[in-house]
Amino acid sequence: METTMAKGKKGKKDADDNLEAVMGIRVTRSDRSRLDALAERIPLVTAHAIARFALLHGLEASERDPAILLKGATKGRKGPTRSREGQ
Repeated sequence: METTMAKGKKGKKDADDNLEAVMGIRVTRSDRSRLDALAERIPLVTAHAIARFALLHGLEASERDPAILLKGATKGRKGPTRSREGQ
């Protein structure tokens, strides 16, 4: 199977890549601005496609080295996971 991330650019599609699951995430205004700015620089690729690409590559990196998930939290930034108090 092939999928098109941008017009004229085809790549292989994973068997479970039907994009039928929905996941809403909250991002900072800065994150969103950076995403939109990149999408403006590359008009053939949507902001959604860029975010998904970044997610997939971040997951691959995290699977190779799970310790990278903790590095952001140790620098005073909110880490990728936070405990939910009261739940």
